[in-house]
Amino acid sequence: MKTLKFLFLFVISAVTVSAQGVKFSPEKPVAGSKVTFIYQPKGTNLQNLTDIKCSSYTFFSTANPKAGKIDLIKDGDVYKGEINAPDSTTLVGLAFSSGDQKDEAPAGYVLPYTKAGKITPETYINEAFLYGLAGNYYLGLTLDPEKAASLYKQAFALKPELRKKNLNSYLSMEYKADKEIGTKLIKENILSLAKVKDPKEEDLVASIGLYNLLKQKAQADSVKAITLSKFSTGNYAFGQDMNALYATKDFAQQEQKATEMLAKYKLDPAKKADKNKLNSISNILAGAAIKAKSFDKFELYANQIDSKLSRAGLYNSFAWPSAEKNENLALATKLSKESLDLVDQAKNEEKPVFYNTKDEYLKALDKTWGMYADTYALLQYHQGNFKEALSLQEKAIALSGPSPDGSGRLVAYLIKNGQDEKAYVEAEKLIKDGKASDSLKTEFRMLYGKLKKPGTYETYIANLEKLALEKSKAEWTKKMISLPAPAFSLVNLKGEKVSLADFKGKVVILDYWATWCGPCVASFPGMQKALAKYSSNPNVVFLFVNTWQNEDNREKVVTDFVAEKKLNFNILYDTKNAKDPSKFDVVSAYKVEGIPTKFIIDGEGNIRFKAVGFSGSDDGVVKEIDSMVSLLLPKENSK
Repeated sequence: MKTLKFLFLFVISAVTVSAQGVKFSPEKPVAGSKVTFIYQPKGTNLQNLTDIKCSSYTFFSTANPKAGKIDLIKDGDVYKGEINAPDSTTLVGLAFSSGDQKDEAPAGYVLPYTKAGKITPETYINEAFLYGLAGNYYLGLTLDPEKAASLYKQAFALKPELRKKNLNSYLSMEYKADKEIGTKLIKENILSLAKVKDPKEEDLVASIGLYNLLKQKAQADSVKAITLSKFSTGNYAFGQDMNALYATKDFAQQEQKATEMLAKYKLDPAKKADKNKLNSISNILAGAAIKAKSFDKFELYANQIDSKLSRAGLYNSFAWPSAEKNENLALATKLSKESLDLVDQAKNEEKPVFYNTKDEYLKALDKTWGMYADTYALLQYHQGNFKEALSLQEKAIALSGPSPDGSGRLVAYLIKNGQDEKAYVEAEKLIKDGKASDSLKTEFRMLYGKLKKPGTYETYIANLEKLALEKSKAEWTKKMISLPAPAFSLVNLKGEKVSLADFKGKVVILDYWATWCGPCVASFPGMQKALAKYSSNPNVVFLFVNTWQNEDNREKVVTDFVAEKKLNFNILYDTKNAKDPSKFDVVSAYKVEGIPTKFIIDGEGNIRFKAVGFSGSDDGVVKEIDSMVSLLLPKENSK
């Protein structure tokens, strides 16, 4: 029965892909060949939306997926695109979206590639990974443990040696698909492993994983102790020591642990596997050295990493906060310059397998160079090298594309180089787009007077900001959706029960957050300003749902955080799922993939907007809220 059920679902899924919108040509492409596709949004949750974008996720035999963007050409009511994937590709998944709204096609848009006319076992493994674990995150598809388990079995049938490496993943899918059958299979495999007379490290590690699947901690800990004793310098022991190294907070103790590890494992940099382990240790120590403000040690450990791009990234991760804070300029400038040199040197290296062409690889490096040049430009600016700063910033924007912050810095550099008219034009553009910071508006005011522009500054800036609000409203109008908001009833910090139904007829701003979420915390000053702005409007309600907070003393963590930040939010506690405590009920009902995520709910109880992430500034947060709320409230109530 189980096999028949899977076959039936597989047929339905194939029909769904075609019906919901994507037709690939050819349908069974050879790895490395070009594929065209047509996307029809009719029948999906994007059917009434405009400005549809397409993201691609290319999977390889051993690598994580490579994310990319595909340019779409609108042709009537359909969109056309083209996929160019390297010959090492196993499959490509497509995700379509408009703003923060994703096409949540149940079966997803997944295209397997063939080699010698056949789908490879690695392709089945990657498909199983999507349908069993990550497909909702990447592609918006519905997870299907039973289908994932079947895909694993197809891979094992073609290449039996894949079974041992993927055994835990496969059995976890069987367990999720049918707990009774899954438990039976897991116990059978545990018993089979226990009969091995002289178990290898991988056999014992597999047993640990299987016991963990059944949540049998005592048994898992017992096998773990045996593994660490019998294979004291094996990969499992190294992984445990790496976890301990990363978790150590004191930098001196971290260095001591690292020294002990080097002695224990006798790592040989001439061996690729050992070199990767050495790089991992150096990476942790370099990052810890930054936090400890031990700059000489940072250089020491960063220079031990052989990958040019990894080292360049570390250098920039040190240089950028130094540039922002205008401190440690000499060292930050030196390292920032080295990061640019390393990216240039990487251009002479062979392209990684997950790039289709050398040109594609070089374009990616150019974009990286532009990002790091933005850092170097700011460091030059702080040291009075204004001409150099301007030249670098113009190159950075040309290579990496404009951003509100980067363009704002360009305005400052133009002013220092006496190019006031050009600075005025750039600043005006940012204000019209609603992307100007308070400091940029101050500079614009100075330029307005200095260039003796006609009329009053107050009138002119008011008109620009009106244009910005209208543009923002027009953009958000394209992103409007209408989905029933899942009902909920949660307890707030005061112990009061708060239900969504309590606010019928009002616009509700629902913000999901956690204390550990950096972008959530970064958005709070802006949310505080938005809350204050609408405090006298009874038709607008703000609710902040604390979720994905797993500490045992969760309430204390949250209340202490709120007191420290002096927040006056109405904070609700999302409830943990009774069957699976790793999940939270309300955030799952709203299908949230990352936080912060805001939902704007109208008076009829429908989700009209979804906004993901932090918009970059306090004013940006307020403008975002203004644009969405103003489209839902009657004009007389939006003031």
